Amino acid sequence: MIFSHPGVWRLSGGVGWLLAALLAGCASSPSLSPEAAAAWTARQATLAQRTAWQADGRIGVVNGQDGWHASFQWAQQASAYRIDLIGPLGQGRVLIEGGDDEVSLQTQDGQRQTAPDPDTLLTQSLGVSLPISGLRYWIRGLPQPGSTPVLQTDAEGRLLRLEQNGWVIEYPAYAPSPLLNLDLPERIVARRQDLGVKLVIEQWQL
Repeated sequence: MIFSHPGVWRLSGGVGWLLAALLAGCASSPSLSPEAAAAWTARQATLAQRTAWQADGRIGVVNGQDGWHASFQWAQQASAYRIDLIGPLGQGRVLIEGGDDEVSLQTQDGQRQTAPDPDTLLTQSLGVSLPISGLRYWIRGLPQPGSTPVLQTDAEGRLLRLEQNGWVIEYPAYAPSPLLNLDLPERIVARRQDLGVKLVIEQWQL
């Protein structure tokens, strides 16, 4: 799987705007001022158009009494993705590559597994159900298409809290992005029952 250099966002034109409109139409949220609602709609449209990006940072996972942490590098281009996890569960490095139809996971010792979706594969391989399918959107501050979210935004249209697919996702901090003139998530906390995921994004490549 080949990824182009992430120095430039790829635009999906009208598809991005259509997706944004669908997301806006499906989301339920507490009452927003007209200004906040307009800022949220515009933010969705801008982010949904960007289908190529890379995020580098750290991830921590707590599953009941167990937990682990790792560095990560996530490169996304349309539906194709490549996720490097460095240090999870003492395994050194885990490489996840996938697309719409299949995902593969390769450990540092060369063992390779495949599955139809990343969430199932990570459960089988690492024993923890990381919501990779949702995180692809949540990491950018967007709801995942396909189910109705409950969300809370600030006056600038940035997500503060999102409830979707049994998960509660909170956004304690954002960082400015000069190229987009749009803040991007810097810290994300996602929880479902006794499973918690914390992301710290140290660098966005646009």
